[in-house]
Amino acid sequence: MNDLGWNQHQSVLRQQTTLARFGELALRSEDLDQILTEACRLVGEALGTDLAKVMELLEDGHTLRARAGIGWKPGVIGETTVKAEEHTSEGHALKTGRPMVSPDIGTETRFRYPQFLIDNGVKAVANVLIIGAKGRPPFGILQIDSREPRAFSDDDTVFLQSYANLIAAAVDRLRIMSDMRDAEARLRASLDRQQSALATGLLGFFEWDVPAGTLTADPHFARFYGLDPAAVAAGLPLADLAALIHPDDRAATVASIGETAALLADYEREVRLVYPDGERRCVHVRGRCCEQADGRALRYTGTIADVTASKAAEAALRHANEALEARVAERTRELVEANSRLRVEAEERERVEEALRQSHKMEAVGQLTGGIAHDFNNLLTGITGNLELMRARVTQGRTAELGRYLDAALTSAGRAASLTHRLLAFSRRQTLAPKPTDANRLVRGMEDLIRRTVGPGIAVETRLARELWPTLCDANQLESALLNLAINARDAMPDGGRLVIETANAALPAPPGETRSASGSVPAGEYMVLSITDTGAGMTPDVLARAFDPFFTTKPLGQGTGLGLSMIYGFMRQSGGHLDLRSAPGEGTTATIYLPR
Repeated sequence: MNDLGWNQHQSVLRQQTTLARFGELALRSEDLDQILTEACRLVGEALGTDLAKVMELLEDGHTLRARAGIGWKPGVIGETTVKAEEHTSEGHALKTGRPMVSPDIGTETRFRYPQFLIDNGVKAVANVLIIGAKGRPPFGILQIDSREPRAFSDDDTVFLQSYANLIAAAVDRLRIMSDMRDAEARLRASLDRQQSALATGLLGFFEWDVPAGTLTADPHFARFYGLDPAAVAAGLPLADLAALIHPDDRAATVASIGETAALLADYEREVRLVYPDGERRCVHVRGRCCEQADGRALRYTGTIADVTASKAAEAALRHANEALEARVAERTRELVEANSRLRVEAEERERVEEALRQSHKMEAVGQLTGGIAHDFNNLLTGITGNLELMRARVTQGRTAELGRYLDAALTSAGRAASLTHRLLAFSRRQTLAPKPTDANRLVRGMEDLIRRTVGPGIAVETRLARELWPTLCDANQLESALLNLAINARDAMPDGGRLVIETANAALPAPPGETRSASGSVPAGEYMVLSITDTGAGMTPDVLARAFDPFFTTKPLGQGTGLGLSMIYGFMRQSGGHLDLRSAPGEGTTATIYLPR
């Protein structure tokens, strides 16, 4: 696997690991701001950018506030707001629900971007919607920002959508927990009010004559039990009150009363009552032995309170907690299943991509083998043919012409050696042969070949810089790179067009404290620059992002191996240079080669 294939494989692994790590955090943490901030940090690591933020949608439905993020200047997170209007990428993301990507906001014509992005050096933006729970509006937008132009691939946007869905699930889980806590707080407040009522003495009072087995009480007590206040004031048999106790509690309650009196202990118990009309209540009874003699209880006094409402509140609170636990468990299960599905989908996608890469590789190897066999066959024909002629002349005794045939055979052998050299250089098994090279002279020497190669329908123009700096590289490989790029340009202009080959000197400075140039893509230094510009159809951001991938091609089956740009890229890397590709649909393509002075 080459460097680019390995990097792509590593990128997929980083994204899978990020989904798993964030899924664990979303299930564990109850701090939304911590979850959102960590989400920004993890997604930034996964995509190789130090800028990310979550824009929360406010209640007005069109204002977004920077709720969390990493890499921003002071005054952005928690303070900055933007309007999600028609001409903004945020507005389109909220309206369509689809990811909105701007590879270079400096050339963006669809949307207008807020000033704070420019102030923070943002060049590229990807917006992904964070959906809301069923019946709720979206929570907001996950935004990934880059300080250099970049094209987000389809894999990147699929990863970001899955990641935003995990954020949405975490937000929904915390909202559910918050709603249940509010309900719990209201129930607890109701219970506290009931307890307060008990503490303030809003109760019925009673007095129990233990030896007589009768009970006297105030009118509140009598009315609560539905009894005649006068009869209760005169003394009511305890058995008459016991008849109101719930049948399931009656025996245990009567027994507890007797046991308490025998022990001279305080009495406290909750008792369920059933009235003649079927109504059910729950009372809390407290009593204290206030008179005794010879170790026997003579009289108890106490209070009774109706705790039906508080018991109902406790039951409701218990059911609410059970419901909360059930919903949290369900959400947890959904998150775990979602993570599992994402992991399976990622593994399946990686398997299919690997099979596709292998298929393309085998196809390319077949084409490459056929081409090599054809070239070598032609070269061997030249060698063997001249050798045959030399043998015939020797047999005839005609040696005067042997030198000419020998030269022709040696020329074919030299071409075969050159082909072998190029193949070994491509496979990285033979070092290049760099030497000082005048790129202007090389372009002039190839101009006729390029014109014949691209055909009469394409106008070829050269713009060669005066006093061009020489560069140290393998001239044969540079010729191959230039011819390959010209052929790619020709294929992009089937109806004709214009091809411009240009050379220039470039001194790229680096910002203070950095090693890369201001463009962010090429190391700082002095370079000879060779650019090839066509007026063809151009490339979409997805195609541009994969242009250097080995065996990737947009040409029909059998018409391209997908090796050309990857070979040029490898040659540039071996030569200490850089290959930059810029393109847009309908605007043509410019390939720029940077080789060190």
